[in-house]
Amino acid sequence: MRRSIRLAVMAFCWATSGFAHGPHKPAPPAASAAPSAAAIPLPVGWSDSRPPAAAGAMAPFLVSDDDGFLATWIEPAAAGSSGIAPVSATGSAGPRRVRIARWRGGYWTFPATVRESAALVANWADVPGAVRAADRTLYVWWLESSGSGGDSYDIHLARSIDQGITFVRVGVLHEDRSSSEHGFVSAVPEGTGVRFYYLDGRATAAGAPTQLRTVFVEGDRIGPSELVDESVCDCCPTSAVAVAGASAVAYRDRTAEEIRDVRIARRGVAGALTFQTAGQDGWKIAGCPVNGPALAANATQLAVAWFAAPGDRPRMSFARSADGGATWGAPQRLAALKPMGQLALAALGPGFAVAWLEGIEGGSELHLARIAADGIPQASQAIARTGTGRSAGIPRLASTGESLALLWVDPASGKLQFALTLP
Repeated sequence: MRRSIRLAVMAFCWATSGFAHGPHKPAPPAASAAPSAAAIPLPVGWSDSRPPAAAGAMAPFLVSDDDGFLATWIEPAAAGSSGIAPVSATGSAGPRRVRIARWRGGYWTFPATVRESAALVANWADVPGAVRAADRTLYVWWLESSGSGGDSYDIHLARSIDQGITFVRVGVLHEDRSSSEHGFVSAVPEGTGVRFYYLDGRATAAGAPTQLRTVFVEGDRIGPSELVDESVCDCCPTSAVAVAGASAVAYRDRTAEEIRDVRIARRGVAGALTFQTAGQDGWKIAGCPVNGPALAANATQLAVAWFAAPGDRPRMSFARSADGGATWGAPQRLAALKPMGQLALAALGPGFAVAWLEGIEGGSELHLARIAADGIPQASQAIARTGTGRSAGIPRLASTGESLALLWVDPASGKLQFALTLP
């Protein structure tokens, strides 16, 4: 993928599966930092609940979990038996760890450490994440350097069968062991297991493009990967949903002419693939914008939101499908004065909600808009001020159907922020 977005290869040792953290016991609230002078109040109807993450946390991920939410992130690890000093909030080198916690009923659980390793890859756009299978098995993925030098790294997977009290490593998600990059994972429950989609660089050593691949995991068995698309954008995140017993994934395609429009692949129950291109923007760009699409499902409705800048004119768009992605309505623009993208999307009641970053002087703002059942986007609300460039990260949005939650990085305090609405 040959990306310039890597931050570091950090942290120190595999966390054994013997720890316990009381998954149903509320964690004590994290210490509050003084608000930034540039901070804005949350809109009416929103409240905050500080995640139990250390200062300097990054790479957040959020997903709904029954009537609550699961969050993962990377944070500095405290000094352990190795004697290595912890990472400072300013981002200096040191050990890191992947952590997970659950929000439910107004409280966060104590965070569990899934992985600590000197090979852990900490990246603002290519992040760890979590998914729960239908049998309640919890899977968490993360990235580690393959040890072969350069920008080579692999996707690792662990699972928990005790509600996140302990995690056992399952292995590497892909069978390819070439010195290349594998990442930008999205995952959905499927049958008795989980289907993963990811970007795979196995062909890049020969000068070929990055591929989009999929693999099915059941229990502790990782199946063989299957090719979805042989030429995709190197470092735009993917977004996948379950729909009608099958799955769909949105990603940024790449043609031989360097047109990088957003595409949606539907994978049927029997494994057949069908493709649709969202918007037909015709965005020609000789490089990866690191700005992936967002996909959400609401019963048989699908929705996709994406960023494009054809002719150097940035814009954000939204489209819906009423038949599970077989056909799509005409795209609609999302109103923004200075759109930056990094979109997130979630089902909300009979419609959807969409979040994005919007540029302002000296930084950016996190905005959110509701999309009614008729598909018309409403005026957006500013939720929070964020940083500039990569320090803003990618905001995360999830929904229980009636309640919304947002998770993002606050560069002013150096901590994660979580805000939600209640029905």
